[in-house]
Amino acid sequence: MTTMTGSALFHSANARWLLNGMVLLALAACVDDPASQCVCTEEFRVFSVAVLDDASQPVPDAQLTITNLRTGRVLTSGWLGQLAPGSYVVADDGMLDEFSGEGDMVRVEGQASAGSFTADFVFAPDACGCHLQRVAGPDTVVIGEPPAR
Repeated sequence: MTTMTGSALFHSANARWLLNGMVLLALAACVDDPASQCVCTEEFRVFSVAVLDDASQPVPDAQLTITNLRTGRVLTSGWLGQLAPGSYVVADDGMLDEFSGEGDMVRVEGQASAGSFTADFVFAPDACGCHLQRVAGPDTVVIGEPPAR
């Protein structure tokens, strides 16, 4: 038969209270919050626009200025990958902190030897705040067309 001294009994009871308290705290942390169901992936999302001339050929020399209209900040992509000729990065996950939870309009102004263009996009964080998503904006712009707004 095993006997416990007063001190061992005290520590055993404290351990049970501590364990029960930890379980209760863990259960209290389980709130019915959609964000708590989120698991972010390792993918890096990049959003681009194809810039074409009036003959529907890619424009390889466009210089883009990307401005968040809410903040007035000019945005720069940190993405170093290569795109097809005539395709340009408009936003990527590296810019996630530049956008409000409701999403922001971004104006893209492009200059090239074939002319210029202006196009508006809307980007917002996804429901989990892990990635950007394109809410609105063209996939392709044609230099010489009226500005897309």
